[in-house]
Amino acid sequence: MPSVDRRTLLYLFGIASVTPLLPAQTTATSTVVVANPGESRFAFSTQQQAKLTPCKLTSADSGGTMTAFELSAMPQTGPYLHVHHREDEWYYVLSGEFLFKAGAESHTLPTGASIWLPRNIPHTWANTSNAEAKLILVCQPGGFEKFFEEMGNEMAKASSAEAQQKMKEVMAKYGMELLGPPLFKPLRAGH
Repeated sequence: MPSVDRRTLLYLFGIASVTPLLPAQTTATSTVVVANPGESRFAFSTQQQAKLTPCKLTSADSGGTMTAFELSAMPQTGPYLHVHHREDEWYYVLSGEFLFKAGAESHTLPTGASIWLPRNIPHTWANTSNAEAKLILVCQPGGFEKFFEEMGNEMAKASSAEAQQKMKEVMAKYGMELLGPPLFKPLRAGH
């Protein structure tokens, strides 16, 4: 039997003695949440917003820890180049193919691939498929559904001339910055 020196024994005893005193990691909610196909758990004020970005898990559902969305993107569409200062994002490609630009890196993600985008890294993405494609987006911490709601409402009201300024204002309110154009020319300013 190998011998254990006194220092190792005291160290192990110290860990074992305080481990039961440490709190277990739990979420603030103990409710099971199910989101059915086509269902949005967040009550967006417009049908178009609910269809394009159905929220599958709200901040309230997760005790504020995260929010999850199913995003739909038409061919050659995606967001403007931007940066988040509050949220980390994880994307999973459900269908189609997407080009992601994150900092100086570019990644082509086919169906089944995922990418982790920590906060403070400028990024954008675009559907490079020839058909509508879908992504799962998970944001940490939760609350990002409020950004999508407000941005959708502001863009619906904004004229083409004022859309980009409105976009910058809403993004700033949610700890984001608009840094540049999308990968492909937008169909209309602000979209």
